[in-house]
Amino acid sequence: MITEDELFRRLSDIGTFTKSAASVLTNMLKTVKVPKGKLLLIEGERCEKLWFINSGLTHGYYSYTMKGNFIQITEWFAKENELFTCFESFINDVPAQQSIETLEPSELTYITRQDLNRLYDEHPEISGLARVLYEQYLLTSRQKLREMKLHSANDRLKDFYDHSRGLFLRAPQRFIASYLGITPNYVSRLKSAC
Repeated sequence: MITEDELFRRLSDIGTFTKSAASVLTNMLKTVKVPKGKLLLIEGERCEKLWFINSGLTHGYYSYTMKGNFIQITEWFAKENELFTCFESFINDVPAQQSIETLEPSELTYITRQDLNRLYDEHPEISGLARVLYEQYLLTSRQKLREMKLHSANDRLKDFYDHSRGLFLRAPQRFIASYLGITPNYVSRLKSAC
C-alpha cells in the first residue's frame, strides 16, 4: 500500500499541491492484490477507476473476431510506478471500448472517478496534476501513432527493445507483437537472441 509520504513525494515530481490534499487523497485510495489474468475492465463496462501499479504488469487491449478467431490488439502496457485507466471511458463516463487485464500478479492502488472529482472540487491544485498526467498520456499516444505510421516493423521492434527492455523481457510476445503491429514470430526471433 502506498503511504501518504510516498504519494506526496511521487506527486511532487509532477507538480505542486498541499499536504492536506495528499492526506485526503491517501484516504480515498484503495489497494488490492490481484492474480495474473484478472480482467479489471471488460469492454462495454464504464471505467470507474484510475489505477496505480505498485508491482506487476497490465495491458489495455481492443478485441474483435475475424473469421471465427478472437483477436486482441494491445494498445498500451503499464508497469510499476505507472498510472493506467481507459481514459476515454473514465473521463467521459461512457462504455469502454477496451479491456484491461493483469499480465502478472499485481498490487494495485486505485481511486474512483467519484472520489477524484470530489478531490478536484475540494483541492483545485490536484486538477493541475491531472492536467499534466493527461498531457503526458496524450503526448505518449501521439508518439506511438507517429512511430506506427513512419517506422518500419524492424525499427519499431528495435526501439521497443532499446527503450523498454525490461518490459520486452516480461510481456508475452503475442502482446508485444500486437502492440507493435508485427507478427509474434518476429518478436520471438529477437527474444530468443536475448
